[in-house]
Amino acid sequence: MSLFKSTKQSEICPECGSVLQLKQGKNGLFLGCSSYPDCNYIKPLHQTSHIIKELDELCSECGHKLQLKQGHYGIFIGCSNYPKCHFIVNEEGVVEEEFDCPECKTHKLVARKGRSGKTFYGCSGFPECKFTLATKPIKFKCSECDCELATIKKLRGKKVYICANKHCQHQTEIQEN
Repeated sequence: MSLFKSTKQSEICPECGSVLQLKQGKNGLFLGCSSYPDCNYIKPLHQTSHIIKELDELCSECGHKLQLKQGHYGIFIGCSNYPKCHFIVNEEGVVEEEFDCPECKTHKLVARKGRSGKTFYGCSGFPECKFTLATKPIKFKCSECDCELATIKKLRGKKVYICANKHCQHQTEIQEN
């Protein structure tokens, strides 16, 4: 018997019955279906979050127990039924105004945290819609394109509204009283 020969049985794809193969992706190793692109089943080899504690509360979406987890972006509470259920508990007490995504006009903008811990705002329809804003949006109708969202930025000592439409980005100086 060879020292480098695997003794593990091959895993079978639950979707099509083909053999799963070890593959390298941008997030590390994973098992992928050998029938790709006809079948695009993948199984991660490592857990993306570490479970700190099992909680007594139940998920409001599927009824499974919630867990306190440590992920890439910090500590959070999520459903134990992940990846079938993507429920995550948001910070309570913080009521964010909801804005429609100005790009896809289907989904809402949601606050997210980047790897550095900085908050940005992105479309909840990601990855289909990749619209993002670096700062919190506010209601302000652009005089050029009629987009109803803007961000505030300080340029050359003056505050300006910058249109959230990536194709416009018209700047309007804020008149301070």
